[in-house]
Amino acid sequence: MPKNLAKFQRDIHAALDAVFQRALEQEREEGPTVFDIRSAKFVIFSDQHKGKRDNADDFLICERAYNAAVAYYDCLGFTLIVLGDVEELWEEWPESVVKAYQHTLALEQKFHQDGRYLRFWGNHDDAWSHPDLVEQWLIPALGGIPLKVRETLILHIQDGKEELGRILLFHGHQGTFRSDRIRPISKFLSRYFWRPIQRFFKIRVNTPTEDFELRYAHESAMYAWSEEQNKVVLIAGHTHRPVFKSESHEEVVRRRLKEAQEELRKHPNNVKLRQEIAKLSAELEWVLAQDRLSPKDLPLIEFKKPSYFNSGCCAFRDGDVTGLEFSEGEIRLVRWPDDEDHPLPKVLAKARLKDVFAAC
Repeated sequence: MPKNLAKFQRDIHAALDAVFQRALEQEREEGPTVFDIRSAKFVIFSDQHKGKRDNADDFLICERAYNAAVAYYDCLGFTLIVLGDVEELWEEWPESVVKAYQHTLALEQKFHQDGRYLRFWGNHDDAWSHPDLVEQWLIPALGGIPLKVRETLILHIQDGKEELGRILLFHGHQGTFRSDRIRPISKFLSRYFWRPIQRFFKIRVNTPTEDFELRYAHESAMYAWSEEQNKVVLIAGHTHRPVFKSESHEEVVRRRLKEAQEELRKHPNNVKLRQEIAKLSAELEWVLAQDRLSPKDLPLIEFKKPSYFNSGCCAFRDGDVTGLEFSEGEIRLVRWPDDEDHPLPKVLAKARLKDVFAAC
């Protein structure tokens, strides 16, 4: 946990205030971006971390699932939103990554040529914050069609003529020390020290940080900022941990386990409750292992509003990818592939957008 938690939270909040202001200024220049829940269909993926197909490439094992998902959503007419860290440009040069994943970029090009494509830059692909590099490498890879890679964007979510609320989109590294404030130093160390070690020892690491207390503090700060807003839902990536309606999978399981244990104390002979606790305990350990054994003593956050969502990542060690899907008036957390390892989405959680914004 950061030594000065209050200062850490103030830094994150100040950064998010600044991002929101930049998004508002951008909107005044370009006009509002509107999605009507009666017809709009879009899907958000982040943190692919595409490399150049070597031992340090975190995306390689997830390529199959991601390409299948992108092809699926293209056929259904979805808008594709890629929310930063799409290419691993701390460790690689743009040319090598673009050449390594020409087919994946060709799949994304189909969205772009139909006007159904939004691109954001994160800390690991901040090269795309420079229009000259976008023009040199990314635009040719996407068919030569002009492209603006954004830091942030506000989506106005409507139901017909009624505005339900706004979604603030950005990668999520803003305000952090290593990924934002000393980003050039972090990039240098990653490229010239960490990358050679990864390649030599064949280490693929797709977790943004091993410090789970720091990640907990970061996500708590982002949630706290979103809670203070009125009818604003914050959607980010960066942490690699899927969050739905402000709760991660781990937090959902912890809460259900705590409730079941409290109920068992009232009814100690309830066999069904004991079986439920056993299943939840197993599920919690599964999640902890996937998250590289995060500490168990972190307090549960009291979530009052479903105002923070996170798309997770497309670089999980088991080859899965997660994203947020919007259609038919719903928001869904999805995982590719499904439980049978078929190239289909598995819905992990869902909610009506009208209900989400009503609670915000």
